[in-house]
Amino acid sequence: MNRKWILAAILAGGLLFLVTIVRAGDKATTPQVVQLASPYPSLNHIHYVVQKEQWVVSDSARVIISVNANLTDDALDHFQDKMNKNLDSLAKNVSWHVTQFNRNQDSSGLEQVSAQAEARIANSALAGLRVKADKLSSPGIKYSVVDIQYGPSDADIQKAKDSLRQNVYASIAEEIRSLNKMYKQEFFVNSIDFDLNSSILPPPQPMLMRVASAGVSNDNVPVNQKLVLQADVVLAAKVQ
Repeated sequence: MNRKWILAAILAGGLLFLVTIVRAGDKATTPQVVQLASPYPSLNHIHYVVQKEQWVVSDSARVIISVNANLTDDALDHFQDKMNKNLDSLAKNVSWHVTQFNRNQDSSGLEQVSAQAEARIANSALAGLRVKADKLSSPGIKYSVVDIQYGPSDADIQKAKDSLRQNVYASIAEEIRSLNKMYKQEFFVNSIDFDLNSSILPPPQPMLMRVASAGVSNDNVPVNQKLVLQADVVLAAKVQ
């Protein structure tokens, strides 16, 4: 056989052997599942609801006074100072807050002034308040009681909410102590969500306001309203 043909045959066989090796190396391998350790421990959870109630007691009322006046420019300069003094004379140790103040000039050139002021006044100081306001009136100036709203102030409500939250925390702490003793585990607070819809239950307000409107005194009668606070609690302990 010609030497050239022998060399060609050897080369062809070598190439076929290399291709076989490459293809065998390209064969897909079975993927391996690797489980990574979780950075968080496994926990036992206890989910429950805590509800606390508290009566909010108020012995004062929100009083709204309106002042309407027709004044000349000269009288207008001293009007607000005089109005503040007149309001202070209605009840002792009271802070009045002017919530509205409007002025317009009428066709005659007089200034038409309308104002509203409000304050928290003790129930014991409400007797005869409408008569007192009426006596402050003078030609061109009218003082009148617009509304008397019996019930807790915002400060009273906030104070009661703070107290209720402390009661919830104390209840949760007692629950954790009981669980740890019973199950020999170390439970802790995982989350606490307070119900924002928890609210004050409405008292028989219309009846009280009708009595006040009729001129009958509610002296020293504290008004009570119930405050309800609910918390969604999750306790947890590491799985042993």
